[in-house]
Amino acid sequence: MFTAKDQDGRDIVVTRGNVAFLKAGNNQYTCGCCEEKLILKAGEINIPHFSHLASSKCRFASEGESERHLSGKKYFLEWLILQDFQADVEVYLRGIKRQADILVDERTVIEYQCSTVPVHELRQRTEDYHLAGLGVHWILGQDIRMVKGRYYLTTFQQAFIKQKSNLGYYLVQYLPEINCWTLLYHITMDTINRFYARSMTFDGRVGFDVIKKAIGRIKYATFYVKRDLAFERQKQCYFYTRFKKQSLFLKDLYEQGYYLQHLPIEIGVVLPMQFRVKTPAMEWQFYLWRDFFRGMDCEESFQLDHLLTVFVKNVVPMPLIWDEDRTELCLAYLQFLCKQGILRRSSAGYYTMSRQMKELVNDEAYFLDI
Repeated sequence: MFTAKDQDGRDIVVTRGNVAFLKAGNNQYTCGCCEEKLILKAGEINIPHFSHLASSKCRFASEGESERHLSGKKYFLEWLILQDFQADVEVYLRGIKRQADILVDERTVIEYQCSTVPVHELRQRTEDYHLAGLGVHWILGQDIRMVKGRYYLTTFQQAFIKQKSNLGYYLVQYLPEINCWTLLYHITMDTINRFYARSMTFDGRVGFDVIKKAIGRIKYATFYVKRDLAFERQKQCYFYTRFKKQSLFLKDLYEQGYYLQHLPIEIGVVLPMQFRVKTPAMEWQFYLWRDFFRGMDCEESFQLDHLLTVFVKNVVPMPLIWDEDRTELCLAYLQFLCKQGILRRSSAGYYTMSRQMKELVNDEAYFLDI
């Protein structure tokens, strides 16, 4: 941490410019949050900072702080001040008992997250900031791997993805080692943890207005991912047979007399926003078919709200930092079924069954034998 209180209760921010002066003063420094004693650390390599004692029980000391996190906070503070923003580092908000990495113009918090922690902790912090009337922006400080032209995002990193009209699904990353911002936008799921996305990078010396103008020129688009439904079903059969043979889903499936390779080909479709729920596409789409679509007759209409009730019952949401309407995934599936000629939209909030999804017979199910 960069901030501390001196013996007179004044806020002190340590920098390379004043560290020699602070060390020569021989003052005692304490944490503004827990009031415990702090140690001033200033070597030749690492950034000067204050540190709690090893025995400290301060909630902010227990989080630990990497060199990347320190460098990132230092960068954000200097970058904002140079552009005439009022910015303060490590501001303790007593009303909600939270310490913001950066507080901008006393109304917006910037949180720079480098370590992997439970997502519900980030969500709780966000809710607390909102309770205090503050906006919050989360910036990812972790490396993102590229695998065969696709971005590999861990479950934790996926929690940082937000949605905006022109950017679609997007996330923001900053790496102080190379002083570079990266914006991943138009994020579309390919397979589990692998995503297509467009990227835009900015040198850390570029001003906020330049970044804002460049982002403003982006127009919404989606990646066209051609789906071979038969081949995807074959892969799903192999996956469930090889890795989930004892799953409750397969047990439920077989006990009711169904076979994975015989299910309608429209079940198990991986949609671009599938990553917003934990439940695999094969499973929640099967339950929609079994509990809703299978009992309908051709030309029978239904209300969207009734289907959404079944959808919500059968999906487990992915933990996210922000609130998000997961029912958009169900709407995307309905749009897919309309393109396949299964459904058609009859009026606002209503759909009509054009033809039923049919189970595959033996000569059509040329998939892996399970």
